[in-house]
Amino acid sequence: MIHTPTLLLLSLAINLMSASLMLFIHHIKPDRRNFLLWACSAFAFSGSILLLSLGALTDQLALGLFFGGLVSLISVLLLLAGFYALYQQSSEVRLTRRFVILLLLGYVILASVLEIRLVLACMEALLYLWCACLIFSLSHNRQRILYIVSCIYLLHFVVLLSQSIALLIGAPGAEPGGEDWLLDAVFFMHMILTVGSVLLLPLMAYIETESELTALSERDPLTELLNRRGLFKLGSRYCLGEEAHEQPLCVVVLDIDHFKQVNDNFGHHCGDEVIRFVAQILLSESRQGDLIGRIGGEEFAIIMPGVNGPDARSICDRIRTQVEQRSAQGACHPCTGVTVSVGGVCAHAKGADLDHLLGRADAAMYRVKQNGRNGVQFASGPDRLRLVDTSEV
Repeated sequence: MIHTPTLLLLSLAINLMSASLMLFIHHIKPDRRNFLLWACSAFAFSGSILLLSLGALTDQLALGLFFGGLVSLISVLLLLAGFYALYQQSSEVRLTRRFVILLLLGYVILASVLEIRLVLACMEALLYLWCACLIFSLSHNRQRILYIVSCIYLLHFVVLLSQSIALLIGAPGAEPGGEDWLLDAVFFMHMILTVGSVLLLPLMAYIETESELTALSERDPLTELLNRRGLFKLGSRYCLGEEAHEQPLCVVVLDIDHFKQVNDNFGHHCGDEVIRFVAQILLSESRQGDLIGRIGGEEFAIIMPGVNGPDARSICDRIRTQVEQRSAQGACHPCTGVTVSVGGVCAHAKGADLDHLLGRADAAMYRVKQNGRNGVQFASGPDRLRLVDTSEV
């Protein structure tokens, strides 16, 4: 037999402590609105427990159940709003507010004509399913803790749906006025899941924030391409990770010609536009799965897994041609005549040293500079470099 008062007290204490913790985090990080919403959610859930207990103590169980259920519903809505704030889905705010108003009005109307527990269980089941789907669809990374939180909300959905079915069919142990052992068991599971999810929320937010910071540290803010650190981190999986196979791997280095003159003649703002212009061409002309990064001021690199030398040279010459032609057509006004020098090297992916390959590609690129710029050159063999004529591609 479940001792309900003890369970209620424990749940109340844990929710209040968790709410205070998240409120403190929001005080330190006021821009993290999700912690404020989650704190309000935990406080609201504690309030629903107090209203339910007060109704039972004053023999006003129906009234306590009605208002306790209303506050419990608001608690889950605040939980959902916290996830929208965490994933910065501001475009959904208006839709969510309309949904909240309709849901609360629906609860007030339906609870006056139907069994309150049935209405509350159905509505909360819908909201917990929404929370689980939201985490799955919007999460920036797929770490185990996020799956655990999602599974907890899915279990919430299953438990509350089971409660709804039990109430609808009048299952043994679910009759009003009788021994509600079935509903007591459902209530016990619901409380345990609620406490578990509340305790995991700060950890989940920490993981998502850490993921965002890691992404920022591995991206170039001007072009949003990978920076050198991000390029090496992701590129190493093609050499050392599970994806390393006995397949070719090409590393390409690209440098904008006469970039200092662009800055001197047109200013640094125009120089930034040229860098963004070249970055966009790299993104549009490279293959899906290629890793593209900005590794220096006007220098870029591409890691091409699973491509042979002739195909890689063809891609590079297409990039070079696009930069030259589109800049001549005014795509990067006022900086016309933008060209690039491209160097590359191909090797077996498994066990390859990216730093060494990048150095060889860089050396090939400087050979292009020495031969007049605006060309493509690939290293041929360990020591020799071969100039690629346009007719070859």
